[in-house]
Formats: sequence, C-alpha cells, structure tokens
Amino acid sequence: MDIRVTEFKTACEAIAHAAAKDMAAVLLNSKPVAVSRKDAERLETAGVSFAYLCDHKGTVVTVPVNGKEV
Repeated sequence: MDIRVTEFKTACEAIAHAAAKDMAAVLLNSKPVAVSRKDAERLETAGVSFAYLCDHKGTVVTVPVNGKEV
C-alpha cells in the first residue's frame, strides 16, 4: 500500500500540521505522522493497526484503530 506520510518529532507537531492542512494526525509504527484523510481511511480499511492523535483540552489522546493499542 502506498501511503504518503509526513513524519514529526512529536505528536503535538503532527496534530498542528494535520489541523492546518485538513489532514489526519496518526501514530503509525510508533511514529507521529500526518496523512491525508483518505489515506487514513485506506489504512483502516486494510486492517492496519494505528491510532488517531487528538488534542483534547491540551492533552494528546490516542484513538486506537483495528484492535491494537499503540
């Protein structure tokens, strides 16, 4: 599967970039990255384990996808 990712040093950086570019911030293979929303859907449909990264009142939270907590 060909997925374009932009890797960041921190989850906060990935979340900020994704929000500014209408992308999704995810934790993929233990790395915070930004991907297109369509690519995030493709990962989910393909059964890839990852987690969405979200900022909830200044705290980074993860939302696991496909049954594996990351």
